[in-house]
Amino acid sequence: MKKLVIHFLLLSILVSAGLVSCNKSKTAPKGAETAGETLIMSYPSDPGMLNPHTYSSPQWIQALVYEGLTRFKDGKVIPAIAESWDVSPDGKEYTFHLRKGNVFSDGTPVNAAIVKKNFDAVLKHKDEHNWMESVNQLQEVVIVDDNTVKLILRAPFSATLQELALSRPLRIGAEALFPESGDTAADGILKPLGGGMWMLKEYVPEQYIIFERNEKYWGQKPSFRYLEVRIIPDINTAANALKAGEINLLYDIEGQMTGDIFNDLKNSGLETVISNPVYTTILALNTARGATRELAVRYALEYAIDKKSIADNVFYGLETPADTLMPVSTPYCNVPLTPYNYDPEKAVEFLENAGWLMEQGSQYRRKNGQELRIKFSYLGDNEAAKIIGQVLQNQYGKIGANIELIAQDDQSYYASQEEGLFEMMLTASWGDPFDPHSYFSSFRHPSHSDYAAQLGLSMKPQIDKAISTALNSTDEEETQANYTYVIRTLHEQAVYVPLTYPTRQMAFPVEIQGVRFNTRADVPLEEFRIVSAKSK
Repeated sequence: MKKLVIHFLLLSILVSAGLVSCNKSKTAPKGAETAGETLIMSYPSDPGMLNPHTYSSPQWIQALVYEGLTRFKDGKVIPAIAESWDVSPDGKEYTFHLRKGNVFSDGTPVNAAIVKKNFDAVLKHKDEHNWMESVNQLQEVVIVDDNTVKLILRAPFSATLQELALSRPLRIGAEALFPESGDTAADGILKPLGGGMWMLKEYVPEQYIIFERNEKYWGQKPSFRYLEVRIIPDINTAANALKAGEINLLYDIEGQMTGDIFNDLKNSGLETVISNPVYTTILALNTARGATRELAVRYALEYAIDKKSIADNVFYGLETPADTLMPVSTPYCNVPLTPYNYDPEKAVEFLENAGWLMEQGSQYRRKNGQELRIKFSYLGDNEAAKIIGQVLQNQYGKIGANIELIAQDDQSYYASQEEGLFEMMLTASWGDPFDPHSYFSSFRHPSHSDYAAQLGLSMKPQIDKAISTALNSTDEEETQANYTYVIRTLHEQAVYVPLTYPTRQMAFPVEIQGVRFNTRADVPLEEFRIVSAKSK
């Protein structure tokens, strides 16, 4: 870790040469901002090392610098480094034809050899990526010729092209990125250098990071030359910075926005846009820990939550109540289910029949001398998550359940997921391009909260087997049948409490035009533009 920090500190010093401050941007060349050359936006956490093969940086920022063989845009897989591909009849071989003449931002070629080197670096630490079925099944990467590379799988995986579009870990970095060992996970990267639309210009940890447009990029380039991302952890502070003109785009990538903040920005005269629903906010209930081990308790938690109240009063209608683990518009997920409609009386009935009773003078239910106390874990710097926790305290308190709020930093939160050290955790499905295949695949491995949440189920082996069968099948009906079993079983076992279907929001001054959404992990900045006062 010390080696990684030293590499990045040296890099920051080297790339900062020649940058001059201007009125609003701390780093862009003088005059760039008035000419519409710098877009300044905020993000709540430090971007980290920008290693394309690890999980240490935000996905959308990794995607600025690095490209994969494919890309996911507007709901479908499109070419990226590979301009075309062929799939063998048995689904086990994918042959990719790379763009001829394509280069990284340093001018070195994007060829089959460097693609293989990147894949080999990821495969050295295969177990760290076992939530991806494409990595599990990848047997060999073969160089066919300078512009052709073949992936050979052990078993077919129908979402291979979709997973190759993910922003990590199968993005392609240049030769200058690699340490001498070639092991980017163990020894870090020498510098973040890829073939994406952007290249690193300057980085000051915990303050800001600057990107410059990659003029060598093969495709559509952003209209502005510089992108400055300021680290502002608090959403209220970011909103005030936008209103004060210190930043000119607030893109709520991490779902921090509450309805009152959004409406305040809208009423202040800023332009605002809302995406379609992109995933599901859910409560994961640990079936192997605490009171949530009991099915009756999980049923009570399903019936006692007023989702419409959360959608209306926390998000002011920006999100809609959710009844399913993933929106039914997600492929394979339109499965008929009986929803757990809001019914506090039914929740109380489940608890009392299970022996959780209210004792005289007690605020909360008890059973065998134990209070019905459930710990709710969430990311402490997420204002919306904190408010949801307070709502849960109030609503579940009405049925005699004591919800203890556990605010965690990033490291503790993700460690709790991986190790199963939670009882009730605010989490989410993954959205495009992860759902449903990559998300379901992760259920089988102890890297996310889902594995731990399901671990107490007697049918957990059957769930995992059904997922594996669906992932490796080339038969649509077989895939659907197995996913239907998984979705229905998890619903009937009340492993998840779906809360809302979130949207993403943006706010910006009128000078920013062409804004649109893509996926949670990919911001289509190449379509944004800054219109100067003279040109309007």
